[in-house]
Amino acid sequence: MKQETSQAPAHLIGRPDEEHELDLGQLLSILWAGRWVIFLCTVATCFLGVVYMISARPIYEANGLVQVEQDGKSMTSALGDMATLFGAPMETEAEIQILKSRMVLNKVIDNLNLLVEVQPHYFPIIGAFISRKRGENQTLAQPLLGQNGYAWSGETLEVGTFEVPPAWVGETFTVVAAGDDSYSLKAPDGKNILNGRVGASAKAETPIGHVEIFVRDLKGFPGTQYSVVRWARADVLTSLGERLTVVEQGKQSGIISVKVEGESATIVADIIRQIQDAYVRQNVERRSAEAAQSLEFLQQQLPEIRGRVDAAQAKLNSYQLRQGSVDVTKETELVLEQSVNLETKRLEIMGQRQQAIQRFTPQHPVVQALDAQIKALDAEQGSIKKRTETLPETQQEVLSLMRDLEVNTQIYTTLLNSVQELQVAKAGTVGNVRIVDYPMIPSKKSKPQGVLVGALCLGFGGVIGIVYIFLRKALLRGVDNPDEVERLLGLSTYAAIPYTASQKRLAQALLRKQTQQQILAETEPDNIAIEALRSLRTSLQFALLEAPNNIIMFTGPTAGLGKSFVSMNLAAILAKSGKKVIVVDSDLRRGRLHKYFAEGATPGISDYIAGNADLKSIVRSTSIANLHLVTNGTSPPNPSELLLHERFIQMMNTLSQAADFVIIDTPPVLPVTDASVIGRLAGCVLLVLKEGAHPMRSVEETVRRLRQAGVQIKGTVFNQVGQSGGGYYGYFSAYGGAYNTKYSTDIR
Repeated sequence: MKQETSQAPAHLIGRPDEEHELDLGQLLSILWAGRWVIFLCTVATCFLGVVYMISARPIYEANGLVQVEQDGKSMTSALGDMATLFGAPMETEAEIQILKSRMVLNKVIDNLNLLVEVQPHYFPIIGAFISRKRGENQTLAQPLLGQNGYAWSGETLEVGTFEVPPAWVGETFTVVAAGDDSYSLKAPDGKNILNGRVGASAKAETPIGHVEIFVRDLKGFPGTQYSVVRWARADVLTSLGERLTVVEQGKQSGIISVKVEGESATIVADIIRQIQDAYVRQNVERRSAEAAQSLEFLQQQLPEIRGRVDAAQAKLNSYQLRQGSVDVTKETELVLEQSVNLETKRLEIMGQRQQAIQRFTPQHPVVQALDAQIKALDAEQGSIKKRTETLPETQQEVLSLMRDLEVNTQIYTTLLNSVQELQVAKAGTVGNVRIVDYPMIPSKKSKPQGVLVGALCLGFGGVIGIVYIFLRKALLRGVDNPDEVERLLGLSTYAAIPYTASQKRLAQALLRKQTQQQILAETEPDNIAIEALRSLRTSLQFALLEAPNNIIMFTGPTAGLGKSFVSMNLAAILAKSGKKVIVVDSDLRRGRLHKYFAEGATPGISDYIAGNADLKSIVRSTSIANLHLVTNGTSPPNPSELLLHERFIQMMNTLSQAADFVIIDTPPVLPVTDASVIGRLAGCVLLVLKEGAHPMRSVEETVRRLRQAGVQIKGTVFNQVGQSGGGYYGYFSAYGGAYNTKYSTDIR
């Protein structure tokens, strides 16, 4: 009784809902199978990393330290307690902002002429690297490879002035050395603008404006080119600000670190030095200006305070003349001392408030704090006033006069001392900041770091390889589970042939187009793949009991599945068991079974059908006993029509009667219709599938076409199982080999 294989149309069969789950072992198998992909991706990224390290411009970093002296003497410390308002030390954060301000950076840009950028024209990719390896400030190096227009080492161009029209700001000009300290300047469009000499200003008028350049120094062979760019100040400020890092070292330490990055070790050190000098200079100037402002204020107050002292002294003298000598009691002296101290303090705070109100609004916390102090002092004064009222009238009058004199005298003396100290501060050159460390010219680049780039390339390359492997698996997922094929298509799996290193070796030999291919069953009869084929042999013997003939056909969806490997090795196994086997290469386009025996393809099937050869001449004996081969023959222009010929049907019937087994290796089903034509003559048709190489839709379409042609498929053979890990037996990467249907010769 024949096995029932009829199923519903493939496109009506539902897909399984469950997801394919992979365990750790399968994931590791996938990675191991794709190890060469990962390796190649890693090598590629490492190569790109090397190219980057060679071509990338080195980045250097210079740093310096400045200190903000929070407790140092300032121009207003002479005011004693009033220093908090006359010029208290600025917070470190404010000083950091000053260091990064345009006020400081503009001076740096002007002093170092950063608006003009000069770069020798190096040979692409390797030129700058060679120049760096030879070292800077060396004698001129002879051009390599006959490339005279490039800089190779030792070239120098110093530009003092370079003015261009606004339309050309940020554009690249070219200076070409002409020898004898002369040069030419080319516009961004390549046109020559002017010719000049070193040490002399050169000017030219262009259609869009005036151009002027002054070259201080030029060293280079004639023809050497240099790129010169005049940048906009705003762009240079932005670039310098982005490369500048200013941070406080430690919390509230007052030590500020200044760092800058750039492509020149010398220039970055000069930038830090210029920033430090400009910052200290502005600090001194600012504090001198503050001292001058405070001095002016105090000098305005001196005449008024002096008048108060004189008036108080005159009143006291007048009272003593009228009253005569008045003895002051100890209680009066105590009250006088307290009253004088309070009044002096109150007047000082009033002065502070008057100064503060010039800088802050009345609602500012500083002004409100001073108002609170004044209010507290007024309250204490009220208490002393009550004590004074208990004294005799004479003592009260003397106390009042003496208090006014003492208070005004102390204030006047304090102001005189403050004026003298502020005069010294104004004339001085010391601020409240100082340079702790000047920068050193860096000897090593900070970026790119070879170790970091190497680690990133290794990691990135590995990640790319892994992502590619899993992405390919997700997007091009092939059938890797025989149970799924059996459930959806009703096809049993007759064998699962594992992938071995020997198969890989044979496949590589095939790619090298060796004249003779080895038969694994002959060279390695104990190979596990051959053991799987022996299992297939046993299964086929039972399957053929129900078949109409002994013709076994192997086909598949696409090329490159190993049909020829399965056909030839199964034939060898059957022949070694004493059976007479004839292998038929029915691939009239790309047949290659003859390569297993180092023979030509002609005469063969096409020659027999065309009447150019008889059957006896095309059935060849081989080096394996009981094994015979029928090759494909001369490539015809109409293979499918040729296989429909009556002579082909007669040939297959004759071969079937003459042998115990006839094994047909056919072309793939999806590219051509040959297999559908031949399959009707076979008693047993087996579909060869490479694990993971076909999406289910391809398998379904293959089965659909064969069944539409009346071909009954017996089952499947899973080949190269475990080649790439994963799946049911192991994952295999998607195979992209296209089936070639080009012809070589015609039948005459």
